Amino acid sequence: MIDSIQFQNTIHRFIELYGDRTEGIGDEIHGGLAWVDDAKFILIGGGEPVLFQPPSWRRISRLFSLAEQLRRPILLWDLLFQADIAGPSTTLLHRSAAQNSRLQLMKLPVPVIGVFDTLPLPSDFALVDAAILLGQAEEDPQSTPSDDETASILVRSTTDPSDLKPAILELRNELSALPPEKLVDQRMDTVRQAVGGTPLP
Repeated sequence: MIDSIQFQNTIHRFIELYGDRTEGIGDEIHGGLAWVDDAKFILIGGGEPVLFQPPSWRRISRLFSLAEQLRRPILLWDLLFQADIAGPSTTLLHRSAAQNSRLQLMKLPVPVIGVFDTLPLPSDFALVDAAILLGQAEEDPQSTPSDDETASILVRSTTDPSDLKPAILELRNELSALPPEKLVDQRMDTVRQAVGGTPLP
């Protein structure tokens, strides 16, 4: 992720923050403080379709808490939260850590923007307020989630990496104008629709 041309041309500065080292540093992700021009973000990136271990989930949770404390938007870079957390190889600790992180993200009072370089997207990527789909033309419907799946999620598509920075800044400005409770309500409504109207905890 960090070595990609898109990342290097978009992120002005990145300071990586590591895990608590209790059982590991959570090295299945990259995460820390990031700047797009002068705009400040908490960035969490993945890209590999792996089952996160508990240290990575704890690292993600701490980054979410830091974003809330600093009032910085979250930028998820090719990080999908719909990994199989109920498969035969997972433990109760895995499932609990993953579920807690998903709930924490859902209730964060700061904008959450996803940059996705991996297509097609799963239908339940609804834990973001806005998404930028790389490698896909705006008019190309292939792999673009339907209106039913995105509800109030803002979606931008581009095949030009140079459009990535202005798209991130535009979405940040648009989402930052909304009250925090509106962001949380819209996120919960979108997830509710994605799971067929099932009540959320």
